[in-house]
Amino acid sequence: MPRHAAYRCTLEAPTRWRGRVIGDELVAGGAGLPQARRALRERLLARSGGWEPGGLVEHVEHDLGDGLWLREALDDRSLDRDHTSGVVLEALGDHRLRAELAGLPEDSAGGVVVVSCAPGDRVDWLVQQHDGREALVVCAAVTNHRLWWNALATAESDAVPTAGGLAELDLAEPGATVDEWMAAVDCGRLVTRAPTASPTG
Repeated sequence: MPRHAAYRCTLEAPTRWRGRVIGDELVAGGAGLPQARRALRERLLARSGGWEPGGLVEHVEHDLGDGLWLREALDDRSLDRDHTSGVVLEALGDHRLRAELAGLPEDSAGGVVVVSCAPGDRVDWLVQQHDGREALVVCAAVTNHRLWWNALATAESDAVPTAGGLAELDLAEPGATVDEWMAAVDCGRLVTRAPTASPTG
């Protein structure tokens, strides 16, 4: 299984770019993105003695304000991800949506992460990006101006209605994609990583 790393630029920080391995304490920084990527890879190699099976998937996170960060994978789907990111930016012009997302649980680096998806992205690939405590907002462009989103969390929240768990929705199966997630769950719902607890009494 691959590890995931995310890089953020903070203009007011002495070291502008900071990278971290998601779900890990390993961090490294640099004056630019290439330097931060190189430093994080070197630290990961030094600690592990070589690349772990599955390799490293890298992402860049852009500051959207109000504690929101837009995550884009550094892969060969950049045009599709850019399209989704453009629809995200347009949708976040709605202050009600912005406030709703900003009220979700933050990740370990601070802030709420919004992932820009491309068609065919796998659900397990998204779960691997969850650090175990956050509400990871999964976004996909339905049209040029219409956004679908769900929040992936470890537990239910009062912030948005809960649709159920990944397993309950048949999204924990190997090969399940974000397209299937969109077909199974309406926009603006929270989906838990584990099945929703059955009511007792």
